[in-house]
Amino acid sequence: MTKKVAVFGKMGVKFAPIIEENFADKYEDWQVTSWPCDDDIAARDAVLAECEAAVMSADFILTPGNFGALMAAPNLKILLQPWVGIDWLDDGFLPKGLRFCNAGGHAAPMAEYVLGTMLEHALDLREIHQNMIEGNWSRSGRNAAPEARHGDLLGKHVGIVGYGEIGKAVAARAQAFGMNVSAVARSPRDKTPAPLAWIGTQADLPKLLAESDYIILTCDLNDETEGMIDAAAFEQMKDTAYLINVARGEVVNEDALFAALSAKRIGGAALDTWYRYPANVADAGADPDRGDAYQGSKHDFNSLDNVLLTPHVSAHTFGADRGRYVSIAESLCSYADLQDDGGAVKRQVTVGTGENLDGFQMP
Repeated sequence: MTKKVAVFGKMGVKFAPIIEENFADKYEDWQVTSWPCDDDIAARDAVLAECEAAVMSADFILTPGNFGALMAAPNLKILLQPWVGIDWLDDGFLPKGLRFCNAGGHAAPMAEYVLGTMLEHALDLREIHQNMIEGNWSRSGRNAAPEARHGDLLGKHVGIVGYGEIGKAVAARAQAFGMNVSAVARSPRDKTPAPLAWIGTQADLPKLLAESDYIILTCDLNDETEGMIDAAAFEQMKDTAYLINVARGEVVNEDALFAALSAKRIGGAALDTWYRYPANVADAGADPDRGDAYQGSKHDFNSLDNVLLTPHVSAHTFGADRGRYVSIAESLCSYADLQDDGGAVKRQVTVGTGENLDGFQMP
């Protein structure tokens, strides 16, 4: 009997051939079907009626009605998302026994983003470029004044908060630039992995903050990490420290972050994840608090001169997209290979309990 893996959403349909190549072509009893998230609800429901596995993309679950319909799919046993964060997910609203997997494949571009922001900060490229536009040559190599010089990365200390795939990719690239690297992770390690100078747990965060020139947030958002970088944490940092957040906005206390940057308590920050996002990224509209350009916070980060602001783009590359769907195919292969005694699927992060579904009507 042929089993169906359904791929939902415009992005998903675009990358469905990767799942064909890396999964369905290897298993004769599996077939890929898809629905591109259009107005043909009958076609969606026909796909949902047959699928045992489903891959959803952001445009699918953000369209009203789709996620509820997915949860009601009668034969669904495994659900996969092409991104890593699961802070939005409540396993109580997943049917009991439904496996849920996230995806990797984006560590390299995210690490490149991190190194790019460090380089931009150290080299002052934006400022020096603007000087040239204005005819200002004061930072020329022929000027002996100390303030004419830019910085460099060699010998600087990088502290990574969260040492998973992304943290490891950052560490490897930082080492290539001659930087010293340490990290804190959720669980203790038996030995320090190369290229780290040391690795600790969250209890060692004050040590990492105090010694780091660059502090990189790559951790999950959960009960332990929400608001972890607060006013006290900023007091533990060097006054020249540079914070780079590619995790989730809420890992950093919003008020404390704006206060620290406004007061120049730290050297600056590169912020790629936010506290709010516009519903329509193509036309964000006016900011709900200020009426000017839409911002990702209730605070006016646009007014600061020591920040680099990006709209959650660190993993937004074609290479990352392909890597995510290769990762999903690997999880599906793992699922297809399961023996009767079960076991976890590759990148399985939770299993539905269904405890919140009694009497609840999905939107």
